[in-house]
Amino acid sequence: MLNREINIPKALHELHGEKAKLSSLVLVYLTALVVGGIALWQMLPLGLPAWKVILAVVLFFDIGGGAAANLTSSTNQYYQKKASLRPIFLAMHVVHPLVLMLVFPQNTWFLFFVMVYTLGSAFGVNLIKNREMQQTAAGALVALGVSLAVLFPVSFAFIYVFAPLFMVKLILGFAVKRPDFSVN
Repeated sequence: MLNREINIPKALHELHGEKAKLSSLVLVYLTALVVGGIALWQMLPLGLPAWKVILAVVLFFDIGGGAAANLTSSTNQYYQKKASLRPIFLAMHVVHPLVLMLVFPQNTWFLFFVMVYTLGSAFGVNLIKNREMQQTAAGALVALGVSLAVLFPVSFAFIYVFAPLFMVKLILGFAVKRPDFSVN
């Protein structure tokens, strides 16, 4: 049953492609819920206004789920067929760190670094034609980026989670074009 392919509604093609395995969808949304739940759990003791908590939890839900979704065959194949959407999808992700800067202005330099590094790296990896080199460069850039991100002081520990999730989602997950593994 979990190996069954599901037709994805057109409104969700940008997230999951046109057809996705039920197992992939379950993992994506389970990851999103767990990451969002942990974000909520970590932010509640901070005494933030409800609007800030809600915005941040929604973003962590999206980033956590996206880190898994962008590694699925269905999403990867969708964006390989619609290559003109790739730069648009990447550019839209400037919103995540900007919103988090609004919620956590004391972490602006950390979030600015993560935004510029991640988007620059993802655009760069996307330009590499050789798939093996893309994958290797993406892995190296994520490792370097996460290592650099922890050099920035932040106001609470959980905000550090943004860097690896955002980098995996965009550099390793989205920018690397993978072969179609959906046949199985």
